[in-house]
Amino acid sequence: MGLEPTVFDVTGRRFNQIKLHFLKNYLKYFYIDNMKFNYSLEFNTQNSKNIWKHTVSLIEYCDSLGITIPHYCYHKNLSIAGNCRMCLIELKKSPKPVVSCSMNAKSSLAANTEIFTNSPLVKKARENVMEFLLLNHPLDCPICDQGGECDLQDQSLFFGITKKRFFSFKRIVTDKNLGTIVKTVMTRCIHCTRCVRFATEVAGVEDLGVFGRGENSEIGTYVEKAFQSELSGNVVDICPVGALTSKPYPFVGRSWELKKVSSIDTSDGFGVNVQVYLKNNKVIKVLPGYNNIQWISDKTRFLFDGMFSTNRNVNKFFLTKNEKTNLSWKNSFKKIITLIYLQDHLSRHLLRINPFIIILEETLSIETLSILLLIQKKYPFLLLRKANETKISNDFEEALQLNNLNFEESDACLLVGVNPRYESPYLNLKLKKRFMKGNFQVFSINPKTNLTFPTVCLGSSLKKFKSIVEGNSSICSNFKNNKNLLTITNTELFNRNDSFGISQLFNVFVELNSKTKGSFNLLNTSINESGLNILNSFKNLKKNELNKIAGLFFINNNSKTMLMFNNIIELQLLNYFDSINANTFLIEQNSECLALQETGKINILNYLYLPNNVFFESFGSYINTTGETKKTSKIVSSMQNTKDDWQILRKIFGSLQKINYLSNNKYNTLIGYSCNNLFNFKNFTNFLFLTTKSLSKNSAYLKNENQKFKLKKKFKKFKLMNTQFKKWIEDFYIGGFDNYSKNSKTMTSCSIVLRNYSVTF
Repeated sequence: MGLEPTVFDVTGRRFNQIKLHFLKNYLKYFYIDNMKFNYSLEFNTQNSKNIWKHTVSLIEYCDSLGITIPHYCYHKNLSIAGNCRMCLIELKKSPKPVVSCSMNAKSSLAANTEIFTNSPLVKKARENVMEFLLLNHPLDCPICDQGGECDLQDQSLFFGITKKRFFSFKRIVTDKNLGTIVKTVMTRCIHCTRCVRFATEVAGVEDLGVFGRGENSEIGTYVEKAFQSELSGNVVDICPVGALTSKPYPFVGRSWELKKVSSIDTSDGFGVNVQVYLKNNKVIKVLPGYNNIQWISDKTRFLFDGMFSTNRNVNKFFLTKNEKTNLSWKNSFKKIITLIYLQDHLSRHLLRINPFIIILEETLSIETLSILLLIQKKYPFLLLRKANETKISNDFEEALQLNNLNFEESDACLLVGVNPRYESPYLNLKLKKRFMKGNFQVFSINPKTNLTFPTVCLGSSLKKFKSIVEGNSSICSNFKNNKNLLTITNTELFNRNDSFGISQLFNVFVELNSKTKGSFNLLNTSINESGLNILNSFKNLKKNELNKIAGLFFINNNSKTMLMFNNIIELQLLNYFDSINANTFLIEQNSECLALQETGKINILNYLYLPNNVFFESFGSYINTTGETKKTSKIVSSMQNTKDDWQILRKIFGSLQKINYLSNNKYNTLIGYSCNNLFNFKNFTNFLFLTTKSLSKNSAYLKNENQKFKLKKKFKKFKLMNTQFKKWIEDFYIGGFDNYSKNSKTMTSCSIVLRNYSVTF
């Protein structure tokens, strides 16, 4: 009994010690503007949601809490400079204000820390900083393009002073010529160095810098040259004042006059989200969209002027013996049906069926492709063909798109015949971002190109890639030991004659490394190339098919179609064809007459032009290169004489159903289609292709997810050509396969500047 009080006393003291230790080490608090926060809960290492808080700056952490700290030099996606001194805050027991952008949130918010972001000391410090920033800044807000969305203008409203204490003349800085995209008024510059850090860290082009000291400091190029980067337009967005503005569209509109609409990019295969700004039914500017899209290319930003160029023809006419006759839509459809009906009767008398070939493009929407498939199923003399052939398996999971782009779990990437900087700037930025984190290598089998970050060039020919697959290269051990090696190529590589052998090489390569999950990544060059391959395996146009054709129908022509059409003209001039005569007709459904300029060289007298809506004037669904469905809406009212692609084809389909053809009476009983709007048609096509839209002979994974490509699979013999990989795109601005860049005045000007600086002879 005598021992019990002693044990109780010891236990009580121990409990108090544990309680004091718990209160001291776990119940830590900090205060922001007199608001109390639990340090242990906010920066708990065991909670995965709090991991991002361990490395962020104090200004970013306060922003996540809804506490806004004014700043100029700080940017979330750039390094810390700390030179504007606008983000000063008050730290309790500190003799002077501290810079919040250069302080780590976790280390600075220790136990019992108190900070104030809106105290009298902070306000006085910001007023002094603002006074020095406005010391040499010109008072030209009414004529500045940044007016209404200028950070300096907003902060001067709160921290500016009404009295001027400096009466010396403001300094003048000469403007710099940075190229076609960026307009400079360097007198407005406050030396936040955002543009310099962006050029060095993101664009990878160290053209911009700060030279001079003190009052003579200036930002510009060290030598007189243009800012050569495919991402140069982003410096306009990040500039907090009006020093860097848009050169193609100056003095167009204020921010409160514009209407913002969400859309997608049409220049490459990713289809990134963008924000389109409108004024009076006209597109004024395009900015990055949501979903962590911070940077966009110059082509994405300024491509829209090619859609509404002066070359666009909205008048429908029928060309007969070099004479243009304007037709209404009703007469145009009547002319098409008459031509098809006449060709069908002539074919019947000759006891043969001359096909009517429709040339597809990868930029067509899913809805347009669905209507074309319905037309082909009902009328066998209507054939769907692509302008060029991609000789690769039509398998959704294996070889159609970027399947395995998990950069966080990878430590190496192999680029084969692909230049992501010009073909897809978005992919190039993701590669560079992963490289900057460390423990990541990029190997390249390409002609030497500057991807703005270090790469290991292994060669430029197929012979080198073959030796790697065979295990005859010293780099093979590096690939074998890598964690989840990413292999990326593009669709243009599979346009070679030995494309089947190349695909077999890729299959062997990914199977030798089991960590790659049995698939290589295919970068598509057009926005809906994946969607076109998923819907059906379309064949390309063969030369022997042109010997006996009734007519050609081009839809959304671009450089691929025109290259193929020019080849047809050359073969016709060489007397390769014997049946292209006056009865053969050509129909072009495009925003401008591209094929009209070439029809005079060959014996095609019947030409019909159907003007359609451009990308921003129509609805559509697309499947990008990662397999994600992208949808765009009509954001600009279409012109009076233009219609959507699916509307034109729907009318043609409805007109064809009213006629009984002699050569295909047995097909007239097939299912028809009659819908009044796009929503009903989407439901109709989804019902038709619900279970077959992605099936092919190699799609066994749909039945069993565990059925992967086995190493025991026997590969067919194939031939390879030991030729070098070529750059299919030399000019980023007008060298792609989109429909509008060649008509863009801004892209043409940028191309001229690029050629002047890149060509040395």
